[in-house]
Amino acid sequence: MKQKARILVVDDDPNLRKTLADILRIKGYEIAVAANGAEAIAAAEHETFSLALIDLILPDLPGLEVMTRIKALSPLTESIILTGNASMDTAIEATRQGAYSYLLKPYQMDDLLRNIQHGVERQQAQEEILRLASFPRLTPIPVIEVNSSGEVTYANPAAENPFPDLNAMGLSHPFLKGLPGFNELRQSKQQADVISEVEVGQATYELHTHYIPGLDLIRIYGLDITQRKLAEKEIHLLATTDSLTGIANRREFATIMAGEVGRAKRYGAPLSLAMYDLDYFKRVNDTFGHDVGDYVLQAITALVKENIRTTDVVARWGGEEFMVLMPQTGLPAARNAADKLRLAIAGHCFDKVNKLTVSLGVVSFEPQDDLNSLLKRVDDALYRAKEHGRNCVETLACEVNLKSASEPFSGKVA
Repeated sequence: MKQKARILVVDDDPNLRKTLADILRIKGYEIAVAANGAEAIAAAEHETFSLALIDLILPDLPGLEVMTRIKALSPLTESIILTGNASMDTAIEATRQGAYSYLLKPYQMDDLLRNIQHGVERQQAQEEILRLASFPRLTPIPVIEVNSSGEVTYANPAAENPFPDLNAMGLSHPFLKGLPGFNELRQSKQQADVISEVEVGQATYELHTHYIPGLDLIRIYGLDITQRKLAEKEIHLLATTDSLTGIANRREFATIMAGEVGRAKRYGAPLSLAMYDLDYFKRVNDTFGHDVGDYVLQAITALVKENIRTTDVVARWGGEEFMVLMPQTGLPAARNAADKLRLAIAGHCFDKVNKLTVSLGVVSFEPQDDLNSLLKRVDDALYRAKEHGRNCVETLACEVNLKSASEPFSGKVA
């Protein structure tokens, strides 16, 4: 008879913990509960779970740390992170650290049960693969065995292809030399697991390395996680880029800009910012339709990228508004660069639309600036360019209130 899957529910809310446990028992799972991270880790030290449901915010430890420590004890245990706070960064980090999925509270119970079912099925499939490791020639995953002297005693066909010459080279093989924790585990001869990722050709392997006391050897086995790594890259791309133009989105640009402003403050390095938008862009959408409008935004983005330095950062700020961050650039050079962009766009012939122009505002970082004041000034500079007839570049310098050195920066512009 097939053994029931065991699930660990980790949540500091006693009502939610009990509700989840009761529902999952009805669904046929064996359940253990923990009110905090320490209880969860202690439970994982004494028994093996197919899957852990872990609240992101726990009273003693972060949920991701609890997940990592449970996986160190039981590498095959899958995890689902539950949280009441939506964060793409947290979702990416949870996936990077090995979470099976990430759900936002309040979740639909059907969605949670479906994720649990798939997570348990994945864990059971991985467990079955390891059972096949007793017949290592048949398993599709790499299996390598190394004795305490560092000699490779066995490498199955799935290991010989990505890791050639293992038998001949032993510990001198680059793969074994570079495997994190391998030598420490070999020397200590403790029954512990070391998990690492290794890229070989087009594949990424998650490798589990553990010492087997009875046989006095180390066994290394791995599952190909290339698809998971590709999914992580796709999530990161969606989180940081504008889907229409392919350049940095507002959130990513704000992060980059904060770093550059901090660098300018610390080292006194020049830094300039340009903001531009398309003149009368609404007419384009109204006359030619949004498909043509999208084409125009893509075409202008391509023109801008051709006419800025590789160190400059261009981003879509919103709608038809764009930013260009220019590190190591003072105001005069930034103004010249902005005018170069203006002329490149004004001189281009766009399909269907023919000619278009942009207005640009340009500012440079001043010692009194912070992120918000710099953004406010560049927005004001762009507004001034619009007021002055469009298809032009306007700059704004920061005016310091010198009446009292103790007074805060007024935010006035010249």
